[in-house]
Amino acid sequence: MFIANWKMNGSEAMLKIWLAEIKENLNQDARSSCILCPPVCFISQASKIIQRDDLGLAIGAQDVDPEIHSALTGGISGSMLKDLGSEYVIVGHSERRVNFNESSSLLKSKLEAATISGLKVIFCIGESLEEKEAGKSFEVLENQLKVYNSLTNLESIIAYEPVWAIGTGKVAEISYISEMHNFIIEKTKELNINLISLAYGGSVNSSSSKEILSLEEVNGLLIGGASLEAKEFSKIVNSIEN
Repeated sequence: MFIANWKMNGSEAMLKIWLAEIKENLNQDARSSCILCPPVCFISQASKIIQRDDLGLAIGAQDVDPEIHSALTGGISGSMLKDLGSEYVIVGHSERRVNFNESSSLLKSKLEAATISGLKVIFCIGESLEEKEAGKSFEVLENQLKVYNSLTNLESIIAYEPVWAIGTGKVAEISYISEMHNFIIEKTKELNINLISLAYGGSVNSSSSKEILSLEEVNGLLIGGASLEAKEFSKIVNSIEN
């Protein structure tokens, strides 16, 4: 799977241009492996264009509130996201873990809310530079995955994003990506996680994507800044065929 995480970027005009260029640069099969995660205010419009033009892309949201029903000003529930056209939702991205102090208990509540609403989850995990240098990478990832304890019927894409590589231009060495992904695969089996796909993220672009995708244990990419340009995103998706 190729996940375009726009973060807090975009406009209606940008969305229209982006989808038109995706239609031009990616064939139907390639588009069916892509998930567009724009800001929530553009989800409905994106869904309508995708359906109208038979693009075949899936839609994902960037966050979900943990409550199913709540008098929460500004809250957006999983059922609302589904109604807008979302099939997926991102949970646990490091930017939200750090900037909003999202705890494991909160993330578990979000996973539960997604399950009840019928959303598939893109669950992000990753270690900081300090944790990596302290030799705690495996421990950190295992603890982050433990939020799945007692959760059932939750279809997930796990996205491994080393925090030190997000938005920095740094990409982990290919051997390191392989080692971490193999560890995650084993842990998802131990925890009985219903794994749809295991993706890598962290400053991925068309120059680095082909080598990363050559790894058998990597079957997807979570793409941030490089996804804002449709032609660059298309190059990344097409790199799996070249």
